[in-house]
Amino acid sequence: AETIADGVAGRFPIPAVLDDLLLVADDAVLVQEASIIAGMRMLHDHAGLVVEPSAALGIAAVLEDRDRFAGRHVATVVCGGNVDVDAYRRWIGAGGKT
Repeated sequence: AETIADGVAGRFPIPAVLDDLLLVADDAVLVQEASIIAGMRMLHDHAGLVVEPSAALGIAAVLEDRDRFAGRHVATVVCGGNVDVDAYRRWIGAGGKT
């Protein structure tokens, strides 16, 4: 898969992991690269976090479908700082200078 969120690109699926995932996952969504970048920017600007693209996927999902999550308590895992600094700065702009 071609994505900046390479941490979840799933290049080599492991059958046993997929079997386990199907038991516990209710849904999965696809998000646009621009939403991932917007999520990274929001996490930086509002929480002071420098995260890799994969860590911003939950935020990207909320940004793309606000109505789905409106009025609900929402939690997303935000982890991973394994990001190339130059790429990060290009993605989120001037606010990303660390």
